[in-house]
Amino acid sequence: MIRLLFFCFLLFVSCKTTYRRIDLGNITESEKQKVYNFGKRILETCKTRQFVQLSEREVTQGLAKLSLSEMQHACDVLDERNGKFIDMELVEVVDDTYVNGTKIYRYKANFERNDFVNEVRIWLKNDGKFAGIIWREWKDEYVPYK
Repeated sequence: MIRLLFFCFLLFVSCKTTYRRIDLGNITESEKQKVYNFGKRILETCKTRQFVQLSEREVTQGLAKLSLSEMQHACDVLDERNGKFIDMELVEVVDDTYVNGTKIYRYKANFERNDFVNEVRIWLKNDGKFAGIIWREWKDEYVPYK
């Protein structure tokens, strides 16, 4: 029985996925600025309430199908919980190119009310299109969003 438990423990530890961080110095300033501008633009629309349908030239097909009412609802939840968006700071980029063909940009975000630290996570595909954006409570250790 002890051997079985030990074997299960070893299997669990060996199967733990680690995610490779990309050194921020290895990412071009233009790519960093592109991702930052996209995230800030999306979050700024929560302030102005002037939602614009996302173009398939800029985002993947799935993100382009996001309706304006879905964007409105997400902003309502964000505003109620955190207040208005102020700014965000890039903390790390996670390399997920081998599995999903994306880089995951993680920002710490600043809002009017900072009851807890917020994360803005943006997915950028290898082809330069944005595949997703979410905001949630910050965790120091990267945990994939499912």
